[in-house]
Parts: sequence; C-alpha cells; structure tokens
Amino acid sequence: MAKDYYKILGVARSVDTKEIKAAYRRLARKYHPDVNPNDKAAEARFKEVSEAYDVLSDPEKRKAYDQFGENWNQVGPGAEDFMGGGGAGFEDIFKNFFGGFADAEPAGRRAGGARVRFQHVDAAAPRDIEKSIEITLEEADTGTRRTLTYQTMDAQSMREGVSQVPTTKKVDVDIPAGTADGAQIRLRGKGAAGIGGRAGDLLLTVKWRAHDRFRLINDRLETDLDVPMVTATLGGEVKLATLRGKTLTLTITPGTCSGKVLSLRGQGITQPNGSRGDLYARVRIVVPSSITAEQKRLLEQFRQIEEAKR
Repeated sequence: MAKDYYKILGVARSVDTKEIKAAYRRLARKYHPDVNPNDKAAEARFKEVSEAYDVLSDPEKRKAYDQFGENWNQVGPGAEDFMGGGGAGFEDIFKNFFGGFADAEPAGRRAGGARVRFQHVDAAAPRDIEKSIEITLEEADTGTRRTLTYQTMDAQSMREGVSQVPTTKKVDVDIPAGTADGAQIRLRGKGAAGIGGRAGDLLLTVKWRAHDRFRLINDRLETDLDVPMVTATLGGEVKLATLRGKTLTLTITPGTCSGKVLSLRGQGITQPNGSRGDLYARVRIVVPSSITAEQKRLLEQFRQIEEAKR
C-alpha cells in the first residue's frame, strides 16, 4: 500500500512547513522510543512519522513527492537535482526534544537512478553529566574513598536515528582531605557515552553534611562550648571534644560571658592547602535546671549582695 506522508502526519496537502513541523513535533514526542520503551508498534510509528517529516519538511523532496508520489525517489538521473537536502529542519526539531542526538541526511545513493533511501546517521556526541555527593565533616577533614552508583543516558544507534538508553555505572571516588564544601571533582570518561563509545566526564560536586556539634561559618569551623554558670562566674576548667575526637581541657577565666569565642589553633578542619585550620569555641552558659535548698539559699544571698551594690 502506497504511503501517504500527509496522512501519516495528519495534515492537509496545502499546509505550510510550519504546520508540518508542528505535526511532527507532536507525533514524535508521542511515539519516541524513550517515551515508549519496548513498544515495537510505537517504534514503528515513530520511524514512519520521521520518514514522512524527512520528506515533507524539505521543499525539494516535497515537490518531488507531490509530483511522483511514493516513487519520488525512484526517478531517473534528474533526481539528483532535487535529492540534495539533508533535512536540517528535522535536526533542529529533534535537538529541541531529544537532546540533539539525531541528524538526517541522504545515505545509500547509487548511480543510474537507483532507489535512494534516507536514514538518520550518527550524531550523538559524548556528554558531561553532573552529580553530587555528600560527605561528613570528619571525611572532609581526613579524606575518604566512596563508591558512587549512578545512571547515564548513553547514545545507542538505531535503524532510524539515535536513541538514548539508561546505563547504570559504578565508580570509586577518592576525595582528598581538605576538599572544600561545593568543590567539584572531574572524573574523566565517566559521563554519558556517544555512539562511538567514548564518554564525557562526570562532574562531581562535593557537599558537606550538617554536623550535630560542629558548623561551618564563613570557612570557620565553630562549635558550642557549654560552661556551667558557676564556672563562668568564678573561673575553672571545662572539657571539649575536637572534630578528630581528641578531648581538650580549656581554662575559663572568671566572669566569662555567654557568646565569648575561644580560638583553638590547629584544631579545626584540614584546609585545601593541607594545613589545619583553627577551631572556634563559642561559650554557652549552662544554667542548672534544678538546685538544692542549700544552693537556692546561697544564690539568694548572692542576689541580695548584687542588689545592694546598685
């Protein structure tokens, strides 16, 4: 049965190229193999729609088709005069919808007026992809090795054009000590593969996970230092655990106020240049939730003395 390209696209013979493009866009999006995986009927329909568009979107091919019908590309030697286009319009539309992985140009032309069959050829290039990975502050400080499993949409050649297929990949990633929050690591050849098999790169953004005791403020590692009310008033010593688990004994001077910051040199997180930053401990006065009768009596005396000073 003769193919009616106008009927395949659902348009009248009098429509202009703009309407043909619009019809193709609608049908290509509906029947594309990526939208209908493992659906042979949809795949066949997509190929049929692409073939119709390949002809009707090119003025010279359309003119020949309107004159000779389905046998437009079986005419004699003069056919070369109107078989020279590659369907650039198809490339533009396909790029818009399916990531720039298709091109259309004549293939298989033989001398003597033999049948010319148009098909899509390789046009899928390797592509970089972006992923992110979250690490703890401890891992950022000492460095770590992670195994990342992810998917890429690799190009695959089809009978008509190029399709994208999801591929699961796994890669071991070495994250050096001192890797900054938001830093990007480039892994060569771990991105999406093109038709030739060569793959783009994986661009991995490192993010620091929020910590329950430490926080990063303008590249400064900070923590809270709980100081009992009496110690803050009279002075004394308190303990503080660092990011690496080391326990330090800090001296609190009498009259220390809440919010005071103590700088602990070399006790912070590893920097990109390999040095150790400082840790900033912000004093937080701790008031007892319950006290004994004797403690209450002594505090009352203390309050009376303070009020007498005013």
